Amino acid sequence: MIMNLIKNHSLGASVFLLLALLTEAATPKITNVLPRGGQRGSSVEVTITGSYLRDAEEIFFHSVGIKAEKITPVKDTQFKAILAISPEAKLGQHEMRVRTASGLSTMKTFWVGPFPNIAETEPNSEFEAAQKVSMNSTINGTILNEDVDYYEIEVKKGQQISAEVEAIRLSGALFDPYVAILDARRFELAANDDSSLLLQDSVASVVAPADGTYRIEIRDSSYRGASNYYYRLHIGHFPRPLVAFPAGGKAGDQLEVTLMGDPKGPIKKIIQLPAKADPDFGYFSESNGSSSPSPNRIRVSDFPSVREVEPNNNWKQATATELTLPLAFDGIISEDGDQDYFKFKAKKGQKFNVRVHARSVSSALDPVLGIRDAKGKSLKGNDDANNGPDSLITFTFPADGEYFVYVYDHLRKGGPKHVYRIETEAFNPEVVASIPYLRQRDSQSRQMIPVPRGNRVATIMNVTRRNFSGELEFLANNLPPGIVMHAPKVPANLTQVPIVFEAADNAPLTKSLVDLRVLHTGANGKKIEGGFRQNLDLVYGPPNNRTYYVSTLDRLAVAATKKVPFSIKLLKPETPIIQSGSMSLKVVAVRDANFTAAINVRLLTRPPGIGASSSINIAAGKTEANYPITANGGAGIGTWQIAMLAAAKTSHGEVLTSSELVDLVIEPPYLKVKINMSAIERGKEGEIICDLEQLRPFENEATISIFGLPAKVTSIPQKIDKNATQVVFPITSEPTSRAGLSKTLFCSVKVPLGEHLLNHSVGQGGQLRMDNPPPAPKKPTVPKPKTVAVAKPPKPKAQKPLSRLEKLRLAAKESAAAGTN
Repeated sequence: MIMNLIKNHSLGASVFLLLALLTEAATPKITNVLPRGGQRGSSVEVTITGSYLRDAEEIFFHSVGIKAEKITPVKDTQFKAILAISPEAKLGQHEMRVRTASGLSTMKTFWVGPFPNIAETEPNSEFEAAQKVSMNSTINGTILNEDVDYYEIEVKKGQQISAEVEAIRLSGALFDPYVAILDARRFELAANDDSSLLLQDSVASVVAPADGTYRIEIRDSSYRGASNYYYRLHIGHFPRPLVAFPAGGKAGDQLEVTLMGDPKGPIKKIIQLPAKADPDFGYFSESNGSSSPSPNRIRVSDFPSVREVEPNNNWKQATATELTLPLAFDGIISEDGDQDYFKFKAKKGQKFNVRVHARSVSSALDPVLGIRDAKGKSLKGNDDANNGPDSLITFTFPADGEYFVYVYDHLRKGGPKHVYRIETEAFNPEVVASIPYLRQRDSQSRQMIPVPRGNRVATIMNVTRRNFSGELEFLANNLPPGIVMHAPKVPANLTQVPIVFEAADNAPLTKSLVDLRVLHTGANGKKIEGGFRQNLDLVYGPPNNRTYYVSTLDRLAVAATKKVPFSIKLLKPETPIIQSGSMSLKVVAVRDANFTAAINVRLLTRPPGIGASSSINIAAGKTEANYPITANGGAGIGTWQIAMLAAAKTSHGEVLTSSELVDLVIEPPYLKVKINMSAIERGKEGEIICDLEQLRPFENEATISIFGLPAKVTSIPQKIDKNATQVVFPITSEPTSRAGLSKTLFCSVKVPLGEHLLNHSVGQGGQLRMDNPPPAPKKPTVPKPKTVAVAKPPKPKAQKPLSRLEKLRLAAKESAAAGTN
């Protein structure tokens, strides 16, 4: 189990798209378990609510110590059970599932504590109406909107009062609790919202100053609440240290530890560390038979540790060691402004992850990490890493010699609880297998394998290699009886493959937690081995729907379930698919007599360069369908194993089955074609000449056609044989075809193989220019005769009108002339 603020998962968009298109199957789901926990060494009746639970047969856990003794159905969505919790069951979170006759449920957590459990009793929302409880007890309660719950206890002077809350860790709502310890006068003796020990969950502890009545207050820090704001409040005399120093040690050693933060002062213990490395090892403090409900984290490593010796505040005063990497360095940033240096030796070319653990071991430190060379020159540094406050440097040492690693607080703060542990881990090869998320923010759907009797179910399995490349194979340990796994090897250039689980007709209806291993064997026989990992994002919230609480599982739940009314077969292709080619895969449904519903099928994974429809349907009442696929020009040549996944609605909801693994062979093309550029006139005939290069021989005659011609331009297919070096396509165009240059011509060739034809495209990018007809010749023109312009007589000038005086004079003149005559 891991508590942390973590980064969002990043997976390939194509995988999300493929899986998100799958409709929800009839997967049993657990939405609630009440009460949310119980006492170690007791039996508790729980009510389990969810969906598709009517045929529940078994409750099982991913850890040891809890068994279901009785299952009593209530209704289709609910049943009751008696859980027997062993006295040896570990304290804390246990991951549980339900096996029904028809499926495996999603995971839900159940918590085990050290104290007797009691239920909250309302009304207890007023200080004066607090619910009376005994010390060393656990209350299972709920916070409604603006609700505050109070609990009353009686304590003697000098006794320790500790209150610890499990709220956000119960994997329900984003419940950020606040807890306070109050005296009879309502004076707050201790209070806590978030803590370095439990992150969003709260813890408070005091020593009672006097005999008397005390109250514990619990609420949401923002006074929010709802019917699913569940909490488990532990109230008792238990010790409650907040951090351990040193924060780790070497596997198998006895470690002297100082546990700090308890109100009674530091607690010194000698702890026997486990024989194997365990980064999540926890120590539960005990006093007078009372145990803390949550542990203090102590990292157990395979390498020795070096503890700081003050003063070591600069590189000249660094705590030095003659030990060689890998190492751990332990210390405390004990006061404001403090920084710690360590000196060590490294060899040229050594590559290490240098990581400082602070928040991951419940420290208040926000560490900044750095590396310097022998002269104090800074080489590399880091503040936050992996979306959290702890820091990480991946570093290759450039030369033999001495180096320094240093750490300080981001805000230059310090104090006795500012503990850190710097670990140097060799950059070794690693491999991890996982099932991709069905959709973003869904870490549970399709993460378990229910296999119907006499049938198959397939899943996509991702592999993540680090620091190596090579082929991988899968091994499955502890499969349920009657179930076998079919898994192809994973080529070095792939990161996912389909895996098929198959159940016999008479497989017992039972389950197993399978230890799925991934193995690489090098040419020198050296093995690199990893396992399965499921990260469960259990609580989301603002900002940006980030993940607040996560749990990790390392076993794959697999079960045989009752028969379903159909199965599918993927017929092995009778021919290979050619690069730049296409084909149809034939899928056949085998139906029970009365089952006629449509069946949705899809190709679960696609070999490199293969394209396919998202899914197709085998129509209601039908028994087969063709699934078209294509191969691009760079499709991976070779034999690849593929499988189809099918989903259909039944009387129990939707169920999944799959085909078996089938070989798909991808081969290179038979021909290489060069389409020579051609030009013809609109409305005329012409030809396109293609040069052929035979890449592989074939029998009989192949048919080659040209495509991509402009509209209203046509050609006819041609026949070629294995000796052909050229093919000529006659071209006919209509007068109304459009002029211009076409650059998308290509050829399609159908090569005979027995009774089948192999289709593939060749000669991409050919060009054809369509020209307009030349203009018609111009008619000769007859020159027009020249015309001579005839001069027109000038117009007489208009005479100026005579004035009255001029008229009299003219009349007199004319009269005188007449008298003379």
